[in-house]
Amino acid sequence: MAVTEVRVGRDRVRLDVEGLCGARLAPTGSVVLPEHVEVYRIGVGWGEPVPCSEADRARWEGALRTFLDRLSRALEEVYRAHGGRSAVIDLAEGSRAWHGIGRPRRWPGRQRRATERSVHAQQVFALELHRVTELYRPVRAELEQRVAEALVARKAAEEARRREERRRRAVLDGVAAREVWLYRPAGRGEPVRIHRSDIHRSDLPAAEPPGAPEGPQDSASPSRGPLTARELATALRELVRAPDGSGDFRWDERARAATEEECRAQDVAVTFHDWWREVTGNHWRAGPEGPQPVVASPGTRGSSRSHGIGGTGVSGSGGYSGGHGLSGFGGFGGY
Repeated sequence: MAVTEVRVGRDRVRLDVEGLCGARLAPTGSVVLPEHVEVYRIGVGWGEPVPCSEADRARWEGALRTFLDRLSRALEEVYRAHGGRSAVIDLAEGSRAWHGIGRPRRWPGRQRRATERSVHAQQVFALELHRVTELYRPVRAELEQRVAEALVARKAAEEARRREERRRRAVLDGVAAREVWLYRPAGRGEPVRIHRSDIHRSDLPAAEPPGAPEGPQDSASPSRGPLTARELATALRELVRAPDGSGDFRWDERARAATEEECRAQDVAVTFHDWWREVTGNHWRAGPEGPQPVVASPGTRGSSRSHGIGGTGVSGSGGYSGGHGLSGFGGFGGY
């Protein structure tokens, strides 16, 4: 049996017998007429998505239509019993049209007879309301249970998604926290080359030992590292913002592949560009050589908003918030 999904919403349908019959409705303690009846609307634009078969849906819609159609006819009858002449009521569609009923004439004996007719009409209406409510009750109870089960299932699925997102975020952040990144600043007009310290590069010199003395750094000196992803993002930001800095970054293809593999090994499939944006901020565009900074229009270069990686350069969650210059970044001045 094919299973589909339909939105089921709880609704209150107004009866308003008093408004329909006007001043000719005689109050009586023997009959209590509700202002509303509760139903479940099927296939509406609101409510809870409920899995069901096509047969279930047809049965639910049929039961609702029967319930509301019989109540519509009962309202028209109680209206006419109070002297009304024309009323067309469709509770299923939420429409009603009728002519108002004038006040009863206070002739001797007429008021008593009008009161008796009103009480009898209300009793007839109440009896019909009871009958159709009992016929609809099993369907309403079924829908109430289905909606409750669907709500529990949806909340459980949402919690599972939140747990998976927290786990995914922990994996991305864990990979980002590894101190493996190195970059080589470029001369004027040259690209900045970025790679990982745990992947051998024959075209770059080995890094100096951590205890090497610091000295003046020129634009061609490699970074001292290795750095975390967020530390690297901050350093790259400073390169872009420097007067003679370069915004052309060349990421080692093997470094990108290794990062993707680290995430994939922990059951998180993500491209390198998406990983980089998620852990360092959204101000990067994808390029064939790896993530590139989003640069604002010329003439705004010196402002804090001139590049997408301005400010702290780490708008990703858990970002490294310290602003550092290139030569003094975290104590890493060069190879």
